[in-house]
Amino acid sequence: MILSLKGQLADWKYARGNTIQFLKQLTDEELNKQLPRKTFVTIYEQIVEMAWVQRCFLKAIDNKTLDGMDWTAPTFATKDELLEQMAQFDKKMEQILENCNGTEEINWFDHNKNINEHISAMQSHEMMHLGQIIAFCHALDINIPQEVTKSMHLTG
Repeated sequence: MILSLKGQLADWKYARGNTIQFLKQLTDEELNKQLPRKTFVTIYEQIVEMAWVQRCFLKAIDNKTLDGMDWTAPTFATKDELLEQMAQFDKKMEQILENCNGTEEINWFDHNKNINEHISAMQSHEMMHLGQIIAFCHALDINIPQEVTKSMHLTG
């Protein structure tokens, strides 16, 4: 794996680790509390969408395009089922990135992004949702997992 992708993978593991802590530490009631959003109206739905976007981004590397992706996330019956799927996606991501040499390009709806830009966009998506989840936790008086508070140096 090229050095830049190793760094991006480390960043991904940091972000995804925080996402997993929310999934593991929040109660089902907290994960399914209604949020003031138009779509993905619970923390659980947001995490499902985050995992599915990762899946689509990984398929896009194989297919060399984001066109034609099925963006509709499936339903996961339990947190454990979702956690297992996320672990599989993370393992697949490591396998894919291990074989990238930095010249890969992915067509993004009629323009190309190189592999680093593509992975950065996926990371940004994960971090955007993490920020929203943290804000919703503050607004709805849901305790942020201690591991996330420590990892992200959150106060208040």
